[in-house]
Amino acid sequence: MTLLLESPSLVVALGALLITAAGVFFAQSRSLGALIAVVVAVLLTVGGLAVERYVVTPGEAVRGVIGRLFDGIAANSLPGVLKTIDPGAAEMQADANTLMPMFDVLQAGEGGGVDVVVDPSGDTATATLKPLIKVTHKGSGATGVYFNGLELRFVRRGELWLISGYTAEEDWRAGARKLSR
Repeated sequence: MTLLLESPSLVVALGALLITAAGVFFAQSRSLGALIAVVVAVLLTVGGLAVERYVVTPGEAVRGVIGRLFDGIAANSLPGVLKTIDPGAAEMQADANTLMPMFDVLQAGEGGGVDVVVDPSGDTATATLKPLIKVTHKGSGATGVYFNGLELRFVRRGELWLISGYTAEEDWRAGARKLSR
């Protein structure tokens, strides 16, 4: 069921299949019942798309937080980035407070596919991605790019999903020290 709620493409494909089957039935029989079946198939498809649009699954909510995180990074907005981080994630907040003022962000994005796994409890989630972050060090003028794996851990606080921690394939702090020279 979650798959249907997270993918309009699947809803459209199933709707198209249902409408096609009802259409073939109508073309063969030209009966009122077959016409009603076509109308019902169209209404089910439109209804499915409406439900998919308005129901936000935990996976979609986590992807939304990731989008806001990278929007904040791309805008060089420390407050925007901090809004996505759990107040209890002291190390991650310290990293943001240390690294963001050191750099002008030239480009930041999710870098393609984001795989989200929500814990069955519904209170934690993990996202794996390979972001692209291109920065210029404010002091040295050196430019650097991060395009390695990143695992973000999330915690649900009421209706909000916040980033509680991360594991990066490459140490960002070491990369920042190299660019500062």
